[in-house]
Amino acid sequence: MQRILLISDTHGKLDVINELVERTNAQMVIHAGDFGFYDTDSVERLSNRELRLLIVHSPAKDSISQQTSREELIEIVLKKHLLGDFPEYRSGKKRFSVPIYTVWGNHEDIAIIEKLRGGHSINNLMILDENQTYEMDGFQLFGIGGNFLAGRKLFGQPLSGQGGKVWSTLHQYGALYQRIRQEGEPSIFVSHVSPGKEPLLARLISHFKPKFWVSGHMGTPYTCVWNQYTVREEKDAFEWLNLKVKKEEQNLTEEARLALDLINGPLPDKTFWLKQPWNINLPDAKDGHALLIINNGRFTLETFSRG
Repeated sequence: MQRILLISDTHGKLDVINELVERTNAQMVIHAGDFGFYDTDSVERLSNRELRLLIVHSPAKDSISQQTSREELIEIVLKKHLLGDFPEYRSGKKRFSVPIYTVWGNHEDIAIIEKLRGGHSINNLMILDENQTYEMDGFQLFGIGGNFLAGRKLFGQPLSGQGGKVWSTLHQYGALYQRIRQEGEPSIFVSHVSPGKEPLLARLISHFKPKFWVSGHMGTPYTCVWNQYTVREEKDAFEWLNLKVKKEEQNLTEEARLALDLINGPLPDKTFWLKQPWNINLPDAKDGHALLIINNGRFTLETFSRG
């Protein structure tokens, strides 16, 4: 039997992961992004907007105004330890108690992600991206992090982001599609953004045929579970994307073209897509989490919320 803690949006408050692992007797963790990939140098790379967001979502929110300077914002972020606990885990001062498999979110320092993708290892921390998929006992695990912005940014090169924001690209999804096994044992796909808000992404991932889709980002105070039978139509999103494609077509990589063809192509198995995969959208870690239990090929989900 496997007990898997599902968690998202820790925003640097990483000690809660070990606390929940102990409370739930989890053997591993799947994290859906906004992990808190910052170090003390990140303040120089974050935009003023990202610095403000760190403060606004903290007890120090009343200490700033629209007139607060960048220097003051940086001082508050550092003084109040708003960049989070990641440097302590990165240095080895603290350790994760079980293996953690995570995508990055849309609020992260891309310089830190580049170091993790480049080979910098941290005990019990594994990154999910187009280059790293995992064969677990009874299921395949894969994912893509960052925001999904159906515009020009979607046609960029990985890794894409700036100023403390990170987004995914069609190239990444095409490259991931080339890596994964789509038949056989069940699979779990992890993203930061929710498929309930991104119908084009949902259509793209239909070709990956995951059994479960774990996401976060929405900030709802409780775990939401649904399948595609309940999700809105795609017509407007298709029209919008196709307008953008005409402007970017000459810049597409082979992998981006593959991902675009998957979006525009027919569903591989409509009955499977409507009834089989289930989406699990998680709240911020401070509001709740979920526990996925796998026993002899059967999946059980328990959700815990304070919302």
